[in-house]
Amino acid sequence: MSESGHARGRWLLRWFERIAGGVVVAFLAVYLARNWSEVTAHPWTIHWTRMALATIGVLGAYSVFVLCWRRILGHLGGRLSIRDAHRVWYIGNLARYVPGKVLQLAGTAYLARAKGVSPVLTVSASLTSQLFVLAAGLVVAAATLPELAAAAGREAVWPIGFGIAALLLLFVLTPALDFAYRLALRAIGRSEYHEAVPARERIVLLAANLAAWMVFGAGFWLFVRALTPIEADTLVSMIGISAAGYVGGYLAVFVPGGLGVREGLYAVLLAAYVPPTMAVAIAIFCRLWLTACELLPVSVLVARYGLADLRAGGSEPAPRPIHG
Repeated sequence: MSESGHARGRWLLRWFERIAGGVVVAFLAVYLARNWSEVTAHPWTIHWTRMALATIGVLGAYSVFVLCWRRILGHLGGRLSIRDAHRVWYIGNLARYVPGKVLQLAGTAYLARAKGVSPVLTVSASLTSQLFVLAAGLVVAAATLPELAAAAGREAVWPIGFGIAALLLLFVLTPALDFAYRLALRAIGRSEYHEAVPARERIVLLAANLAAWMVFGAGFWLFVRALTPIEADTLVSMIGISAAGYVGGYLAVFVPGGLGVREGLYAVLLAAYVPPTMAVAIAIFCRLWLTACELLPVSVLVARYGLADLRAGGSEPAPRPIHG
């Protein structure tokens, strides 16, 4: 295909991504508008203590994701301080609100390069980290949602989700991950960057990501309970709903930040515990809250440390493999 053909294909893909995301968002907005009287009549509450605890829980889960990414980067040969890892991860991840995932990876690689880390290593660590995040999220969802699936008459969904989670676990915990990494580096002519993540380390990473999803889910549960009364024994289900919605939105690469897809999944699953209209409203409020949870650390980090030292320049840093 010619260069003009590739450019036209990318242009069409970008418009498809925007239209797909717009359709989902429009559907939710129209549904909410048609039932706005129910939303205003609902006895909404804001329990500020629960909201604060929910925010702390989500920020704590995000930090675990950052530290896992940094740990993988270290095993592959890159070095970032804990402070710089948070700055690069949070600021780079803002690009996921642009359609597609490429800019997110490129943004993170650009920021880390200014700190002496090769873009090859940064992208490799980001992709590997995402595999662990997705695998752990799917495991959490598959383990906590079977009863909800049965109650909704969707018993067939659970085995499919469990099967996908099992396959992803096999990939990240077996030599298949290292084999795929070798092939990818060979394909781009960067075999010198290869350094495997030890098997024991992968178990640690999986356990940490599982714990992060549990904390994230607890924060989601507190957020919902801060807005509307639901039973305290819904914690396990809410953990599963939070993971399923977030992972589903992340996998929807055709919309920026999973916009609309995550909210749709949250609304469908939350409807088992609150009226459907309330579920849509809570899902939309949750998007705003989670976005604020991402912007808060960015604002603090930028205000404290600025951005001048994260402007990459010069040639690509040489690989710094770590052995042992």
